[in-house]
Amino acid sequence: MKNFKPQKMVGWFDVGQLAGTAVRSILSSIFGTRADKRETFAALTPCETYSTNAEENEVWLDYISDSGDGFDPTYSMMRLISEEKIAIHHNGENKNLKRGNIVVFGGDQVYPAPTMEEYENRFIGPLESASQHLNQSRATDLYAIPGNHDWYDGLYNFVEIFCRKKAIGGYQTLQNRSYFAIQLTTNTWLWGLDFQLQSTIDENQFLYFDGVAKEKMKKGDNVILCTPEPSWIYNGKTPEKYHSLETFELKCIIDNGLTQKLTLTGDLHHYSRYSQVVNGKEVKHKITAGGGGAFLHPTHNLPNHLTNMHDGDFDLKETFPKDKTSRKLAFLNLLFPFKNLGFGLFLSTIHLIMAYSLFITSFGDDRPGTIFNELQSTSDIFDKEIVLHMLTCFMLNPICILILFIFIFGFYKFCDSKSSKYKVVSLFGLVHGIGHVILMLSSLSFFSYFSYGVLKIPDGPWNALSISIMVFIAGGILSGVLVGVYLLISNLLFGMHDDEAFSSLRIIHYKNFVRIHIKDNKLTAYPIGIKKTPKWSKFGNIFKTKDDIKPELIDLPIVIDL
Repeated sequence: MKNFKPQKMVGWFDVGQLAGTAVRSILSSIFGTRADKRETFAALTPCETYSTNAEENEVWLDYISDSGDGFDPTYSMMRLISEEKIAIHHNGENKNLKRGNIVVFGGDQVYPAPTMEEYENRFIGPLESASQHLNQSRATDLYAIPGNHDWYDGLYNFVEIFCRKKAIGGYQTLQNRSYFAIQLTTNTWLWGLDFQLQSTIDENQFLYFDGVAKEKMKKGDNVILCTPEPSWIYNGKTPEKYHSLETFELKCIIDNGLTQKLTLTGDLHHYSRYSQVVNGKEVKHKITAGGGGAFLHPTHNLPNHLTNMHDGDFDLKETFPKDKTSRKLAFLNLLFPFKNLGFGLFLSTIHLIMAYSLFITSFGDDRPGTIFNELQSTSDIFDKEIVLHMLTCFMLNPICILILFIFIFGFYKFCDSKSSKYKVVSLFGLVHGIGHVILMLSSLSFFSYFSYGVLKIPDGPWNALSISIMVFIAGGILSGVLVGVYLLISNLLFGMHDDEAFSSLRIIHYKNFVRIHIKDNKLTAYPIGIKKTPKWSKFGNIFKTKDDIKPELIDLPIVIDL
């Protein structure tokens, strides 16, 4: 087992992280569409298919997605899938669910960027450590499809890790492309798709799966489809995302006479199940199981019904966490500045720059600092003349104008209006930006008055230091709270900012994966989750915890007739 450094959860609101993510997204969008590595795979690697235990017609399979973030949740889930069995209780019975013959990782195996160092520390190291007890003579087969974070380097490191047929602890990689087809039993296959960054499926991938369907499968055979994102959820708001998946299903599955009753995906870091009901019986299922270790996504903004899809309508049947719990967790955004100290320090710095530009820095003989004397001599810090004087100084200061533009324009563009059904919500972004500027001016006015009028600190360096300290600490906290209030309101009332409102919280609990058992032409899927993630400590090469991992069945066993 290689040495690695267990990592904390990614701080998505750290200023450096925000800038890095923006740059990677832009560069990947530009070059990813012009240098598609999947074309190279198709030219240099043979077209292979895979199988496991097909002759026995019994398979245990684990599906897990969105791992490789903080160590505690990632390691907890990897320990679970590496245990020889998981005991669950259902309908008064105790069942032992065996470890999978194969495990499929459903995308975003690492965060925030797919560097080899991040893969080592956030994915390979935890998986090797969690599986070191496994019998190496019968390593579990491991397959993976890439998510958008795996694609940020053009799949360079993804290929090195998952497409070279190397062992990772007690697991053996077998695939040679970023997509694959696995024969599970005589009449059931699992297909793993690669959507790249633009929700696109390349032509060679179409040819590969169409060839598998025509040459190795027969009409009526079953396909379990694994995709990198739940395109069906976005169909109502961004139908172009669903269109690519729809086209694939029609051309490669429906037109070839195959049957698709189960689709698995990640990308959203929670569990949800949509099912199609015919004559009172659930016949098709679309499951999101993105609980492999990344921050928790909310479930309360999921649509209750899915319509206008080629394979019919679906209803939301189960989520983990529950809708009510998800809404309660959103209120943790009121603690935004304390959960995102890096971003809080950035806001504090902006407050301090505003203070020095507007009040403290001297501008010749007639400096805005004379407002201090006015504040000292009045009991009304919002006196009309003082307010007008302050606004005049503000409008004549280029640094203040720049800050005004950055906050108003920046938070307007930050507003996730595309994800809301209310078209006017973009104005909420403007209000948010203006609110920050008003908060800066009003808090600075109050701190100036408090330093002069209450603490009685005379004009000079000590007074400047007093105001600076109050502005930096209190101003940053207040602005952070304002960001949290914005995220809370926009998420609960307008259905926006699922990513931002919950990545800011970095919740390590409510993790999940799906264990599937296929036997005698019957598929049973067991969605397994943990409500609380334990903390792990290292002793030598072994990680131990004082808490127990308490896996539970988070949905009814899903039974499908094959």
